[in-house]
Amino acid sequence: MKNRRTFIKQTSAAGIHSSKATFRLSKQNPFNDKKPIKMGEMTVNELQEYLKSNRTIILPYGLAEQHGYHLPLDTDIRNAEIMGARLAERIGCIVAPTLNYCFSGGMLTGTINVKPNTFSNMVGEIIESLALQGFENIIVLPGHGGSESLFHLKESLRILKWINPALKNVMLIMLPMWDYSPTWLKLFKARDYHASEAETSLIKYWTPDVVREKVVLDEPTVAEMLREDPDSYQKRTSFTGGNNEIPFTEQRANVKVGVMGYPEKATAETGKKITDEFLENAGSELKRIIAAANDARKNGSRIEIKNDGKLKILTV
Repeated sequence: MKNRRTFIKQTSAAGIHSSKATFRLSKQNPFNDKKPIKMGEMTVNELQEYLKSNRTIILPYGLAEQHGYHLPLDTDIRNAEIMGARLAERIGCIVAPTLNYCFSGGMLTGTINVKPNTFSNMVGEIIESLALQGFENIIVLPGHGGSESLFHLKESLRILKWINPALKNVMLIMLPMWDYSPTWLKLFKARDYHASEAETSLIKYWTPDVVREKVVLDEPTVAEMLREDPDSYQKRTSFTGGNNEIPFTEQRANVKVGVMGYPEKATAETGKKITDEFLENAGSELKRIIAAANDARKNGSRIEIKNDGKLKILTV
């Protein structure tokens, strides 16, 4: 059909050749004027060019999880995706597609739980694939702060490097956002943990249109319990109460909303402050350690990590 515009690629033993037809990028294409930040929006040849001069990538993750009645279920995904892109711009690298599944432990409607071992294996295989392509500095950026996911993932990645010698020269970094924001850490100490002032402020700053006006909390005694101990939403029972018996764990029936802190205090200004602190502090730290890792690869130097955990078997 003569009115149909076609683009033909011909493949031969000599390689890949394009026909006389050309493909022009639209003026609206963001890659016309600036380098891409998101790996998923790049083409094969663009990524190949990137790897010639830069071997760093950010891998964000989050999940759909209960965040009260005022924040969307994808709050943790937004945390990871938006902050990951901004961090990539700050340090001059790219960001991988966000992994949208991990383990929460919450059981309210809308929470999608993936077992920690499944999640950790998935992250590990993504890392192996990225390393195979040539990435040497892989920064894992959690949008979700669940302790089970964090502890399991960090140990799983240590063992992954242990049993896969191909990863010896790959630097893996776990980068919890709160570690680089004094404001966020201060809120932790003020008993603000989940779907509360910090997270609500971030979403108000990034995407205020998705924040609902009405803030709902659990009954006062339950809300206070969750502020006092963010893991208190879990109810654990066993037959004997013995240390060696694996307990049954469930979410307490009286936890209906699951907010842990003071979301009513949230402001977009606080969200901006947390964001600015993280980008400044994490950005400068990453630039320093990436440069150090690159130097170490060239000269073959390594720093031995002392094993202070003697007789760890007795703590299991």
